[in-house]
Amino acid sequence: MTDSASPSIVTAYGIWLAKTSRDWPKDAWHIARRALIDTVACMIPGAADSAPAKLWPVVRSWGSGSSRAVVRNEALSAPAAALFNGTAAHALDFDDNFDPAKAHASAALIPALLAVGDAQDSSIGDILDGYIAGLQIMGLIGQAVNPFHRSRGWHATGTLGAIGAAAGCARLLALNDAEAGNAISISTSLAGGFMSQFGSDTKPLHAGLAASGGVQAALFARASLTAGHATLEGQTGLQTLMVGPDLEDLSHSMEGKAEHGQTMRFDHEVAKAPLHIVEHGLKVKRFPNCGSLHRALDGLIALMERHHFAPSDVEYVLTRAPTAHLKNLMHENPQTPAEAKFSLEYSMAAALISGTVGLDDYRANALFRPNLRAEMPKIRKEHVDALESEFPTEVHAKMWSGEKHSIALKMPVGSKAVPMSDAQLWQKLETCLAAAQEFDGQSKLLSQLSTLDHDKPIRHLTEALQNRKSD
Repeated sequence: MTDSASPSIVTAYGIWLAKTSRDWPKDAWHIARRALIDTVACMIPGAADSAPAKLWPVVRSWGSGSSRAVVRNEALSAPAAALFNGTAAHALDFDDNFDPAKAHASAALIPALLAVGDAQDSSIGDILDGYIAGLQIMGLIGQAVNPFHRSRGWHATGTLGAIGAAAGCARLLALNDAEAGNAISISTSLAGGFMSQFGSDTKPLHAGLAASGGVQAALFARASLTAGHATLEGQTGLQTLMVGPDLEDLSHSMEGKAEHGQTMRFDHEVAKAPLHIVEHGLKVKRFPNCGSLHRALDGLIALMERHHFAPSDVEYVLTRAPTAHLKNLMHENPQTPAEAKFSLEYSMAAALISGTVGLDDYRANALFRPNLRAEMPKIRKEHVDALESEFPTEVHAKMWSGEKHSIALKMPVGSKAVPMSDAQLWQKLETCLAAAQEFDGQSKLLSQLSTLDHDKPIRHLTEALQNRKSD
């Protein structure tokens, strides 16, 4: 709650967006460039996946515009391009995670900023600045509602992603403080998404809807549409409605149990907050599946490399993990590639037979491999009622010989604690581009991404994102 002398949260955030210098630390610019590269890596092959492929004729029928669609030789309106490109960015579930928001931040932010930047003829530096600012607002709001926002079933990529995208686009459009605050407020009316959609085409659509919603909110605000000032805090604000009326009780229960940086309080003094892109960083994904799988997969792969056992040696593999992780992995017998991405049983069995998992494991022709399905009954799990910051994921592998191997991991590969190098990120990009069978511009795109100079027009990059092979 605010006192009478304090501005509303959206007002404080609007002032920060409009007034803050873009003199960001060197590390912030570097991480933002990496986020752009990683999101492009995910969008290019993702554009051919189920949800974007079905979405394309719909958005195309809405008409043309000035914002380019990835792996399509056409341009759409900014909201439509953000919708399509955001869905493509999240389609493979290979895009990054952002802890304060508990969301796939870049899949919402980058497509929104590219769409507006393309239409506005912005520079690379403008896009990266908008990303840093949008991520900051998204993280601050995430800290005020998580972990309960996520644990109650909201998909924060769709909810908080729309707000972060609106903030980033407000920054990119150089909205004044009142307009920027209105953009954030308007975006709350475009924010939504339930975890019950996991494993369906609608899950990646959440990122597209968030990107599009952010673009729309910023454009509405620029057109002087007004909005309420208490849409984040207050009895009918986002915090109460998307956490619950028992917010105060939950806040008290957080004492001694909150995850690092999770305050469940809005802070009016946003200028004094740590810069989230540096403080928390991003979790760049090593595997193209739900992030809740990654600690378990890292653990199993590490055990296999360390002890050199084969599938035939294994009696069972037990994963002990926080309930919040295992709740996301609800598909024990996946029937589609989308469901397989949210299956502990499938993904751990895939890793057991090949020593890793990759894009090919989540294609339709891979789902029912007899050797993989034969290993799935060996995969066991145990829910632990603890926050992910409190309890590391444990992987216990028991051999038929009676020998046991165990490991516990607090953070996955790709996180700030166990970072992926620039060379490894570039290798991921090249692997993703090689898998994009409809794309015909690998060399041109790699050249553009290798020189992300601040003054270079973003249109040079968005042009390189098209290059669809002739049908």
